Amino acid sequence: MEIDFKTIIGSYAQITLFLLMLSIGLKEGVENLTLLWKRPNLLIRCLIASFLLVPLAAIAIDALLPLDTPARLGIGAMAICPGAPMLYRKLVQNNASSALAGSYQVTTSLLAIVLVPIWIVFLNALYLTDNAAPVAVIAKQVATVQFIPILVGLVIREWLPNLANDLLDPVDKIGSYLLIGVLIILLVIALPKMAQIGLITTIGVVLFIAATIIIGHYLGGPEPDTRISIALANSTRNAGLALTLVALNVEEMITILGTISAIALLSAVIGTIYVNFYRKHLPQEVPPEVSES
Repeated sequence: MEIDFKTIIGSYAQITLFLLMLSIGLKEGVENLTLLWKRPNLLIRCLIASFLLVPLAAIAIDALLPLDTPARLGIGAMAICPGAPMLYRKLVQNNASSALAGSYQVTTSLLAIVLVPIWIVFLNALYLTDNAAPVAVIAKQVATVQFIPILVGLVIREWLPNLANDLLDPVDKIGSYLLIGVLIILLVIALPKMAQIGLITTIGVVLFIAATIIIGHYLGGPEPDTRISIALANSTRNAGLALTLVALNVEEMITILGTISAIALLSAVIGTIYVNFYRKHLPQEVPPEVSES
């Protein structure tokens, strides 16, 4: 009997993501996941950052550097796909607001269903290409990976809060343990592809990540914690959705996978450096002087 390792790995990753997304719904509830919609000014800035300025930055980088086609496609696909499934966990691990992280992830993922196809139409006109991004395909990918498990968690949280409290810790721990295996598998698959992308593509990737962080930083202010949250969220693009788009339009994905993997992995590294640097240089509160009497 032949073992299909690709199917096994895919199922393992799907189970892991389901548990991680389920834990978001169990923990945050509707109140927290709709936080951005209660702060319309911040919501608008987040949408401008993620859906407008980041794609424009990618277009500028493409014009600035002599990128090959796989690099252009990889950076372009990541640029128009915000709202990664791992966004919430990444922000929480960096001590960002969990409510803001969850709300950003859900909001950008939902709007991506409509806005990604619009960007594809614009890019087709700009580059004289004929790429496709069916709304149904994008909706299926986002719903399967994120919305369904989050919705299940929300239903349990709202209707069976005691059960939600009982499930949260074991679901989160099991998902976290399984995630370690997923990350190891991804590194084994991605690192050889990343090693082949070349210097110019690496420069393009670093510039792209820096642009996403800078855009999020300045549009996320003025509160330091919000700046950090939006900067990290803006730099965490949805590699799964980007790969779905690429698979719809390109037969040979191996070289493009290297660029997408580089963005996904380096954004985590550069994002951590940014957080540590920014927090280190925040002005410290000066304790009040004690008057001598």
